[in-house]
Amino acid sequence: MIDLRGALSALVLAAASVLSATNVAADGPAAGADFKMLVEVSSPLGFEETLDRLEANAKDLGWKVPSKWKVDFQQNLMKVTDTDIGPNRVIKMCEPFAAAELLVKDEYKMLTAMMPCTIAVYVKSDGKTYIAMMNLEAMGNMFGGDVKKMSDELAPQMAKMLTFD
Repeated sequence: MIDLRGALSALVLAAASVLSATNVAADGPAAGADFKMLVEVSSPLGFEETLDRLEANAKDLGWKVPSKWKVDFQQNLMKVTDTDIGPNRVIKMCEPFAAAELLVKDEYKMLTAMMPCTIAVYVKSDGKTYIAMMNLEAMGNMFGGDVKKMSDELAPQMAKMLTFD
């Protein structure tokens, strides 16, 4: 299966079913849809602790989280715009076997544009740390077939990934 498996179902299904999640939708006709494209989850931990726990949990589940797939948005935007957006990092991770399973098929190669799975960790003005991710359940439902199967399979892994106790 694809990294979409890790990105889509793992992130959203786990977050939506295990934690209290806030759905975020863009303006437009789909804004009232049952499944939003993004899910935001509040973390009970601080910023650095959330990043560390998320990465450790992902690795424990066999996901790959190369250091080159970590982006410090706060630092990067500060360099370019001289604007401090506050702590804000992106971690990209992949469940390689899921990704390979989907990407060997021509009809799923376009999903590479959504890989690897991206998770954002940031601090809002309320001082709390949040995690945002793509809604994998919605993506699985949208694509159907093997993508849906992959999303359903990875959801339990994502739930474990978002365990902070």
